[in-house]
Amino acid sequence: METSLVNRFETFVFVVILSVTICGYTLAQIPGAMNETTSTRLGGNNYLAGTVYSPSGLPIDVRMGIRLRSPMAGEVMASTDSRGQFIFSGLAAGTYSVTIDGEKDFEPVSQSVEITQSRSPSPQTYNVSIRLTGRANPDLKPGVISSLNAGVPKHAMTFYQKALDHSTAGDHNAAIEQLKLAIKEFPQFFMALNELGVQYLKLNDLEKADEALQTALKIKPDAFEPLMNRGIAFFRLKRYVDAEPILRKAVALDGKSSVAHFYLGRTYLASGRPDDAITELKQTIATGGDKFKESHRLLAVLYLDKGE
Repeated sequence: METSLVNRFETFVFVVILSVTICGYTLAQIPGAMNETTSTRLGGNNYLAGTVYSPSGLPIDVRMGIRLRSPMAGEVMASTDSRGQFIFSGLAAGTYSVTIDGEKDFEPVSQSVEITQSRSPSPQTYNVSIRLTGRANPDLKPGVISSLNAGVPKHAMTFYQKALDHSTAGDHNAAIEQLKLAIKEFPQFFMALNELGVQYLKLNDLEKADEALQTALKIKPDAFEPLMNRGIAFFRLKRYVDAEPILRKAVALDGKSSVAHFYLGRTYLASGRPDDAITELKQTIATGGDKFKESHRLLAVLYLDKGE
């Protein structure tokens, strides 16, 4: 049902695409990437493509403001798409920094990229991965976070940190190998098991993701992150009957999680329950603000279908 409803909205999307094109976005066919790019017009023909990941390790599900800075040419404003992806085109050789610093829920982050002068006339594509870090919560006691690492051997933590570094660099297979070593060192390593599930989600190996997340939940049955991630895995597997109770439990554990509300709303929509979908999508906007533009679009589709 979700797909058919979205298709009905396509006639309205043309106006949005036209507006985006006028604002400087163009279409470019880059294998394995999104089609929406931001033209920098900086005198080159190179591309800078990347993905922004949430602290849980999943790509963000909202459009997020992002800036490309160059010492010589100033900065170019853009945004990711609703899958966390972005592309800058028209880049000449030089040093650039990709910056996200306007998000109240995340720490500012900046990553430098060096584009070199190529002898080939063909455009070159440079890739970058950015992982966000949640802002410190002054009301959260340090012991709440450190307790997750309680009893974890030093070697296991070393493997875990290496896995995070590989993930940030975009090498998810290498991250998985390090996480397996961490778990072999300490089978009850809850954080490593959750991260292993996240890495498999990134590789779209959904069955293995579910296996890792299920093991994490045997250790901490009421842990929010593996519950939400497992619900997302079931949603992507189109196992909506299995996804619903897990996502509902995740929402009950953290009612402020816009991601959990978003996927529960989409699960209701795919299951043919438009009224429940409306409730969750409205809650997504209430908790996530304007970052969840996809929720606005889906709500528009649902209200159109209801004649409202």
